[in-house]
Amino acid sequence: MATDMKPKQAFCLRPPRRSSSLSRFFLFSLVLLLTLLGTKLRHYDALTIFWPAEAVLLGLFIRRPDWASQKLNWLIITLAYFCAELLAHNPLSIALLLTVANVSGVSLAYWLITRNPLLDLSLRHPQAMLTLAAYYGLACVLSALLGGFALYLHTSQDLPLAILSWVLTGLISYTAILPVILTAPARPWRRFLEYWNEPHLMSLSQLAPALSLFLTSLLSLLIDGPGSLAFPVLPLLWCALSYSLFSTTLLTLFYVLWTLFALSQPMYFLPSQLHTSLDLLSLRIGIASIALASITSASLMSARNLAVEKLQKLAHHDALTGLLNKQAFYQQSQAILTQCRLKQVPISVIVLDIDHFKPINDTHGHHVGDLALSAITQRISLALRDTDLCGRLGGEEFGILLPDCSAQQAHAVAERVRKSISLLPFSLDNEQQLTMTASLGVATLEPPTLDLHALLRRADTALYEAKRAGRDQSDSYHSPAPKTGT
Repeated sequence: MATDMKPKQAFCLRPPRRSSSLSRFFLFSLVLLLTLLGTKLRHYDALTIFWPAEAVLLGLFIRRPDWASQKLNWLIITLAYFCAELLAHNPLSIALLLTVANVSGVSLAYWLITRNPLLDLSLRHPQAMLTLAAYYGLACVLSALLGGFALYLHTSQDLPLAILSWVLTGLISYTAILPVILTAPARPWRRFLEYWNEPHLMSLSQLAPALSLFLTSLLSLLIDGPGSLAFPVLPLLWCALSYSLFSTTLLTLFYVLWTLFALSQPMYFLPSQLHTSLDLLSLRIGIASIALASITSASLMSARNLAVEKLQKLAHHDALTGLLNKQAFYQQSQAILTQCRLKQVPISVIVLDIDHFKPINDTHGHHVGDLALSAITQRISLALRDTDLCGRLGGEEFGILLPDCSAQQAHAVAERVRKSISLLPFSLDNEQQLTMTASLGVATLEPPTLDLHALLRRADTALYEAKRAGRDQSDSYHSPAPKTGT
């Protein structure tokens, strides 16, 4: 199967590149090992406890569409499935039928997902997980029709029961594994090494949701009865409300694996009356439903947090430039100023005003003026430190706060910003060049006389002096000399 379509918001584990022999060997080995693992997990009812191969493969192909676009890769995974079934001592015809069942399921799931450009594969949309479950559910049905028939021929198991068993096993595996792969960081090993080198200790309140999940999972082994299956439900919801989407998917995977392997040990978990295949199927439906509800709740919480972040950004940032708006600039500047007062370090401010900006709008239009403001914003940002603060105070006026910065250093920053604006012309849509200049006023206050409003007034005074002197220059505020008596 080959396709060049990419689902919306899908992102790769690393930049796409042509499939190499190493990647093909990796795919073959991965599918072979996971399939053999699935065959080793068969229960006494001839059903496997967990079947991870399809879910892992689908997740990798979504995250690495360059792998999925190679027809040879699909041939390689087909060969890996077939070899695994032969190594499991299945007859040739059964091995071939099981291989077709597995590959057809992955192919249909990938085709359905990549044909929906609106599907949010980061799972940060409330309906994303349910839509994804519908797609891989259809794939499980197709795979089960073939695989269930193979089980019926090979084990003489009841055909409807074999098909239903295959579907539920696939649903649990996809629900537990696929969200983990889709929500994982783009470079997980680098993130892990960064965390390992600089560990972040979590408080007991932060660990409480995960600890409650582990404790209730342990409690489910100690207390007999079918209701023990639902002990971790509330902790899972707590995790969904407290942790990131990726962390919640990992904890949900833990719950699924823990419960499934507990089911495989009746003497430790299942009461005596739960011994038939139908009983086990009903429990698997419960496990899949709980896992799906947990991840859907986490998706809802993630969508809510994303919406709150957008609202906060709209409330505190200028829509055109992305800088802080006037109110947010004043608020954050006051907080930084307080820190500088405590540390007894100087603080400087720069007020920047674009020269003759109104004629630019009148001559070239407001569209060009907006582009110019955005370009100037980029040049200002490149000249600042990470600790510096920049905001749009209104129209063509910008404010820059420089903590722990002396008057001499602040003047040097102002000159660097001014030159980056005046010496490099801006390119317009019609390939014309637009030269712009800016005037800047600089003011510095030494502790303990720090006052934000006084600092801004002094910077404004210096700005007007720069404009009066001819524009395209920066001027620093100097306290007036004290009057001497006559």
